[in-house]
Amino acid sequence: MNTLKIVGLLCCLAFLVRSAHLPERSMDARSLVEKILGNIPMVHGSSVKIPGLTLDPSSQSRNIPYQSMVTSLGIPAAPELKTVCRPLNQIDFTLEVCLSSMSAGLQLYQDVLGVLKERVTTEKVTGLLADIRDLLAQVNKMQEPGQMSSVAQYEASGLASRLPGDYEVQVATHFILLQLRDFTQNLKRSLRNVEHLTSRPGQSG
Repeated sequence: MNTLKIVGLLCCLAFLVRSAHLPERSMDARSLVEKILGNIPMVHGSSVKIPGLTLDPSSQSRNIPYQSMVTSLGIPAAPELKTVCRPLNQIDFTLEVCLSSMSAGLQLYQDVLGVLKERVTTEKVTGLLADIRDLLAQVNKMQEPGQMSSVAQYEASGLASRLPGDYEVQVATHFILLQLRDFTQNLKRSLRNVEHLTSRPGQSG
């Protein structure tokens, strides 16, 4: 057996070994996702007191007057998981790119929630931040060790310098939690795609 065949066989075996752990780690991650989605309304309710700013989808039109503040406060947007974590019938699905995008988004929310934790009075933000840290750790475990060093680390947003008063803090908290909810829902769907990947190793990219 020539060297190329041996290398190919070893790579295949390594992927199969790794794939065997992916479903379990993904399920652990999805459990944390459900916890985060359940805690977001409680964090919002205890932190945001501005009338009209709610998480109710039917009330989202009330957000329009505040949209310009998202830009002026420099609230960062997380990676778009729908683009890079498509269902497995899309030939350009790449596992490492998907997991890297999940990690980058969770690093973003770890940063901005860390800022909010210093500015709001509720301890619920601290709990939410801890859940995001745990979820980030689970996602990172799903990545290949050799890929971890190549993942771009999220650069701090500098959000704290753009929150001069309580009003700005509440508006930022509202939109960050809205965006976190959307990102986490997409992450949940993406984790299902990752679980399905284990039965189709040829799609790993």
